[in-house]
Amino acid sequence: MTRTRSKRLPTVLTAEEAQNLLQTVSTRSTTGLRNRCMLQVMLGAGLRVSEVCNLRGRDVDLQRGEVRVNDGKGGRDRVVPVGHETLQWLQQWANTRRDLLGLNGKDPFFVGLRTGRTGRGTREEGQGLTTRYVELLVARLAEAAGIDKRTSPHTLRHTYATRLLSEGYNIREVQELLGHSSVSTTEVYTHVNPEALRAKIQ
Repeated sequence: MTRTRSKRLPTVLTAEEAQNLLQTVSTRSTTGLRNRCMLQVMLGAGLRVSEVCNLRGRDVDLQRGEVRVNDGKGGRDRVVPVGHETLQWLQQWANTRRDLLGLNGKDPFFVGLRTGRTGRGTREEGQGLTTRYVELLVARLAEAAGIDKRTSPHTLRHTYATRLLSEGYNIREVQELLGHSSVSTTEVYTHVNPEALRAKIQ
């Protein structure tokens, strides 16, 4: 007998929760600025945690206001345009990683800033971050923000997708921005915000 796999609705943050998460990060330090930019890339461009960790300096086009994802899930490349706020944080971090750390376009865009233990081994300054490191970081910041939902990098991606639909983007546009191979994967987000969908239809 074939067992049907149920599709659970994704957990998303409300606008207030997302804002609280961002405000938890102090950008007075270099580490804080990096973390704030990483959160913004997940909330403002919908990148998967692996895509955040694999991002290189050359993949961020500040002139065009877009981020290029190379070899995403399923081996698919895509270009994601970003809004003004996300672009501002990308610009700030790009300047810092260049001027303070001397990193170039070939280097990881987000890097370790001190030698120390993380959830998966030691990360030297200037090395790329592991997905486990980012997952633990997001969970810790969400807890500090008082968010009682289980929050992961994928929660931020879900939040991005749901926001796009509520702002009037159609399902095909959201599919392209998320890099889904099938629109059926994207359709789950139409059930996350039924009030917005009802208002749009009526």
